[in-house]
Amino acid sequence: MTTEYKIHPIEVGLIGVSKATMTFNCQADLGFTVPILAFYIEGGGKKILVDTGCVDDPNFHGFSLEGVGPKGVEKGLASVGAKPEDIDIVIISHFHFDHAANIGMFPNAQFILQKKEWEYAKRPIPVQNGVYVAELLPQLESYDLILADDGYEVADGVNVICVPGHTMGQQATVVNTSEGKYVLSGDLLYMQLNMYCDTTEFIDARGQKIEVVPNPGHAFYPPGIHVNLTDFYDSAWRILKIAGSRKRILPGHDPFINGKCFPEK
Repeated sequence: MTTEYKIHPIEVGLIGVSKATMTFNCQADLGFTVPILAFYIEGGGKKILVDTGCVDDPNFHGFSLEGVGPKGVEKGLASVGAKPEDIDIVIISHFHFDHAANIGMFPNAQFILQKKEWEYAKRPIPVQNGVYVAELLPQLESYDLILADDGYEVADGVNVICVPGHTMGQQATVVNTSEGKYVLSGDLLYMQLNMYCDTTEFIDARGQKIEVVPNPGHAFYPPGIHVNLTDFYDSAWRILKIAGSRKRILPGHDPFINGKCFPEK
């Protein structure tokens, strides 16, 4: 029988964004706050964490950041009763500054990154230079690192798939649960705004009600940061097919899922 897990999205910091960042070319003048999330996967014989939080810089390349760095990671893990040294496996969805920092906090972990993302992070397209932290690459190389291919099995009931679009080599994590397979999309999908395109309002990470202009008629709506929109749509449809329902897709920065447990208790 395949192992069944529970998934805990945990806040490891906050980031101020515009709606144009979250939904391509929409409402650049509308700002709000979303969580920087990591995902703790509970069950089986290994303690697994997806992503390692944000660089410890409150104004990295102009982004407004709060509660980031090692303290943010420690606080987030403490909320699920874990410490960095407890983590056996770290899956890095992609190598952007708010997902792949603080890697030195996990002395006992094996790290898993897509081979395509490893190569792309060395030479990103010019407009993405600012969101990669190149100096972390040699540090990661000195650790127990697996450069994975599409479909790599991390543990019984957990595997990673390559979902290009936001970056060339981003990976999503597929997790078996009592309700079926969940997919942790990483930043292929930032928020439910990218999946439920007729949304007119939501509550941001500060508890503020945010009214937005909907994008009706779209099955998915891409994030503002991407490298290939054709890949984005192909990847979005792929993860929906795997999950079987949008309710089992967990986006990378969604306030709605922050602090919950999936499947929900």
